[in-house]
Amino acid sequence: MATEIADIDDLVEGIPPGAWVAISEKLHKVLAYGIDLRAVLDEAHQMGEELPLIVRLPEQSLSWFLAVA
Repeated sequence: MATEIADIDDLVEGIPPGAWVAISEKLHKVLAYGIDLRAVLDEAHQMGEELPLIVRLPEQSLSWFLAVA
């Protein structure tokens, strides 16, 4: 199976550096973000997302990509 590459730049625009971000499984929208991982996960679960994609934004502006398997 090929690894899917997703560009999430537009999704995370405006979210502070260093924040944890919960993204819907299909990468359509940000469900929650914040500095506390547990709170971000809880909020995503409350929105009905069982397995959100969790990423932490870099503290510095960097080029990066996310591979989704």
